[in-house]
Amino acid sequence: MQPTELAGNFRRIAWGAAVFIIGACNSDLPPARESANPLTTLNPDFIVTPDEAYAWARAKDENRPALTGSPKWHRWLQDLEQRFASYGVVDFVHNSWEFERWETSDDPTDWSLDIDGDAIPVAFYGAYSGTTGPEGITASLVYYDHNDPPDSIAGKIVVIPTLPTPDEPLPPDYRNSYTYPDYEYRTDNETFPALFEVVEPADSFTFEIYYQLGQQLHEIAIAGNAAGLLIVYDMGFERTSGLYSFPVPARYDVPTLTLDRVQGAKVIANAKAGKTATLRLEARTETAEAYQLIGYLPGRDYGTDKDEQILMVTHTDGPSITQDNGALGILAAVRYYSNISQEDRPRTLALYLDARHYITGMERAFPDVVWFERNPELKNSVVAIMHMEHLGELEYREVGEANLPTGLAEHAVIWTRNNPILINAAIEAVRTHQPKRVTVSVPERPGINGDQQEAWWGVATFGQGELFRGGDGWDVPMFGFGGWLGNYWNTRTGIEAWDKELFVSQANTMTELTGVLMSIDLKEAQSKGVKGTRD
Repeated sequence: MQPTELAGNFRRIAWGAAVFIIGACNSDLPPARESANPLTTLNPDFIVTPDEAYAWARAKDENRPALTGSPKWHRWLQDLEQRFASYGVVDFVHNSWEFERWETSDDPTDWSLDIDGDAIPVAFYGAYSGTTGPEGITASLVYYDHNDPPDSIAGKIVVIPTLPTPDEPLPPDYRNSYTYPDYEYRTDNETFPALFEVVEPADSFTFEIYYQLGQQLHEIAIAGNAAGLLIVYDMGFERTSGLYSFPVPARYDVPTLTLDRVQGAKVIANAKAGKTATLRLEARTETAEAYQLIGYLPGRDYGTDKDEQILMVTHTDGPSITQDNGALGILAAVRYYSNISQEDRPRTLALYLDARHYITGMERAFPDVVWFERNPELKNSVVAIMHMEHLGELEYREVGEANLPTGLAEHAVIWTRNNPILINAAIEAVRTHQPKRVTVSVPERPGINGDQQEAWWGVATFGQGELFRGGDGWDVPMFGFGGWLGNYWNTRTGIEAWDKELFVSQANTMTELTGVLMSIDLKEAQSKGVKGTRD
């Protein structure tokens, strides 16, 4: 499988008021609200405030990176559980398992590169790539040309650059995975480039950074029995420093370091000259605990056979302030509905906070530990799903070698299924709460231009096969939110890359849609199915 195909597959599985410009939409506009039902028309006294949200985010930022099983991740989960409990969530369960956790330092203390006595600035390490010990490994460098690979890389330190952006016409996998696709509805149209065209990093590296990360060049080194690996990203040092491996690989034993374009060019020249290098990556392993955090904000029928549950889905592990902050969006929704009495909450909000996204091998490496795999009878109570990830993100671009904000919100997507009640509810919530640069996507039908809409990605697609994507008994009403993937891969990305007003507008949008799921007639809200035609 080619890297672009593989990365495209990961995307498919694997996402403030200001001047508001109504985007194009060929759905009927939602009707005016008839009453102030607090389930679906938010009471301003119940919603999270920007300052409160900032306090939540500060606690998150203090435990960054939150990599599964690490002390920082455990502190982050303890903080979350306490906050959820303060808003009435009960019956917490730690659905736990053990795994071998690999770690090294987040700074160059434990990793280095030396060529002919010269220390080379290294941007970061390759996660779960083994260890050299303190002495490092010394071997000849060899350059890997994708168009003319060397006869052998065995026993050598191989230097592999990422593949460049493909030429026009774009291959389908690049076009559909690394450009702006069609849509149902969107705000701020003037801030978006043309659909299905390459976005230059000088404008925004939202797509290009994911394209480079997803190439999984370590597989070349493994197959060729290399002694070590140096990945050269076509990025400046600010963008490459702290860039965590994704998709997170299964444990392998080819010690890996990553380089920016400037240092990478020097190392490539040294490799072509056949020079010798010493690569050092000191890492440690330990048996660690991971767990999915389960809990419930009870609805009026909680604890009975009549209880209907909305599954509130996200992951809790990741490198930055925004990669793994969907739990704060869910917390905002729980905070809101905790102000409504239990007897007036028609359905239970069931937390499903996963921890298999930034773990060796990711979700697919741990299929048997899933809460609903261990407790399949609990599926019967789930009647709808709400998914949130990456709230409050700001967009970044590369200016020379610098990594700078564009002054815009990062593009975000709200997904729903192919049903007019759900689609209109999503559009109405966006119009009401005015999150910036948001797209409403209905993957089950063509967009307003008749082309492919944004595929539903993120943790809502993970689990057992299509567990959260409509198949395997989960054909239920759903909403999802995901900010796109620009600057959030990085362990250096802290609270300065997050905006509290943007977070609140996004959280309010999804809180209102949680109320829609809490109150709709389930039969009327069923999807028309995959590849459904437009109205």
